[in-house]
Amino acid sequence: MLFRSFEHEYGGDISELSAKYFDAEDDYDGDDVLFPDGYDALTRYLAEGLDVRTSHVVSAISYPSRGVTVTTSRGTFAADRAVVTLPIGVLQSNAVMFDPPLPAAKRRAIDALGSGTLNKLYLRFPSAFWPRQYDWLDYASSERGVFSEWLSGFERYIGRPVLLAFNAGRFGAEMEAWPDDRIVSTALDTLRTMFGRNIPQPEAYQVTRWKSDPYALGSYSFYKVGSTPRSRQDLYAAVNGRLFFAGEATSVDSPSTVTGAYESGIDAADDLLDEQ
Repeated sequence: MLFRSFEHEYGGDISELSAKYFDAEDDYDGDDVLFPDGYDALTRYLAEGLDVRTSHVVSAISYPSRGVTVTTSRGTFAADRAVVTLPIGVLQSNAVMFDPPLPAAKRRAIDALGSGTLNKLYLRFPSAFWPRQYDWLDYASSERGVFSEWLSGFERYIGRPVLLAFNAGRFGAEMEAWPDDRIVSTALDTLRTMFGRNIPQPEAYQVTRWKSDPYALGSYSFYKVGSTPRSRQDLYAAVNGRLFFAGEATSVDSPSTVTGAYESGIDAADDLLDEQ
């Protein structure tokens, strides 16, 4: 269970997590928040009044002696400076070409950090058959981490009987190759072991596959063996006063979190404005 807790918290397989730095982060104040109408409530709020272009797949970022040029599937954009927020998995895939190549310290940082996996399976049932007084349900699986952690408190917030299962690390990534019906049936087998054979069939389900999503290639970063907080600092560092970096992987204080991503974006914007 301890291994499962580490893997679900940090998204990396236990064999990949740095024993020295896996939990190197600072605690921050505030409560957890659930968005009943969807997590995009946050991005919609932040995007109000801004010219945001979606569905532009970036293939190249050029930063010659002056300015920055970004090549996308829907055209090319030029600016004096740019902030890059590509996920660590996308940076590692080299799907976006940088010209000139990024400095050696930044390339080492990209290679050093891990791109973690934490996938979710939502199951909506006609009625709740689990104890309603608990937010979390744990299961000691014979296979490490396989459907061993469930979030069960949704009904109090959204008024619907929903269970959320987490799968992380190596198994979370392997499961992405399974068809949906196998994922759901494996989850139901676990629930039948926990609550008996007569549980109802789910009315609906939703599956995430972050590792194979070409625009994410992972859920969030983690400290892989050989990486250090300096890796995140080097990933954040601006290049030539024109190319700035942000995202949860660049955050030393709050990596792997929305807080870290948001605060790094604010810091990168401040740094960019200081260069004007």
